[in-house]
Amino acid sequence: MLDLKRLRYFCAIIDQGSISKAASVLCIAQPPLSKRLQELEDEVGTPLVLRTGRSVEPTEAGRYLYQRACEILRTVEDAKQKTILIANTEKRVLRVGVSYLFQRFFFPIVRQLYVQNPRAEIAISATDSSHLELLLRKGQIDVALMQRPQADEGFKLIEFPPIGMKALVSSSFAESVADPARLEELGRLPMILMRRVEGKGTFEYILDHLRKSGIHPNVKMHVSDPTVAIEMLESGCEAVVLLPESEVAPSPSGRFMPISVTPSPLMFRPVAARLATSQDLPELEQILLAFLASHSQY
Repeated sequence: MLDLKRLRYFCAIIDQGSISKAASVLCIAQPPLSKRLQELEDEVGTPLVLRTGRSVEPTEAGRYLYQRACEILRTVEDAKQKTILIANTEKRVLRVGVSYLFQRFFFPIVRQLYVQNPRAEIAISATDSSHLELLLRKGQIDVALMQRPQADEGFKLIEFPPIGMKALVSSSFAESVADPARLEELGRLPMILMRRVEGKGTFEYILDHLRKSGIHPNVKMHVSDPTVAIEMLESGCEAVVLLPESEVAPSPSGRFMPISVTPSPLMFRPVAARLATSQDLPELEQILLAFLASHSQY
């Protein structure tokens, strides 16, 4: 089987018309190049060039081999380039974490990732923000769409405008609660609050705010997933649930009603977080910045 490197060297010699010039173009010494040519001639069993002083000319056999060698080398190069192209466009995995607290808010980003990256496999991890921070630090996700971490060292953040608070109030409390209502007023009712699995977050902020106002909140339950709290209300449990207004939808059964909170504490702060040392993700960065621009208008 003909050696591709020898064929490439042979073609360079014919193209340059000189072994010395070919050696210069190939950035190798002349003696090794002459040896490769001799090896090729030995392999095919016939002289391939005629040496006239410092110049060379192909023999009839050499001219035929040169033409075929050029075709072979072009085919090999085309195969190489197409292989690289396929490798670069192979399905890649984009690993995205989404906080339970902002699933509806961040849904447009997830949808755009799906639409704009048809060859990518998008792995979504939905969990609470404390777990997302852990997954980021372990390198198990590429980006986390979550509540702003209190300790943001080592993270690169894209911060979105704060989201106002909305209260979901059991219909049985309708006559005793004004709309809008003050947080202090709601704090006297049974409450189901969001709480992250580890660390401090919105749960501690609400308790601290109410206690400073002289109210000992009646927290009946705390959960990490808002859908659990909403299902509790839908099942007839009498309570108040405090959520970002982006996550609130009308009750299908009419068993709770959304109420505005005034003044709305700006405690819900969504961010896109990545490790500061992580590689850029241009397909995601563009979507995040467009999403930020659309929300910065309000």
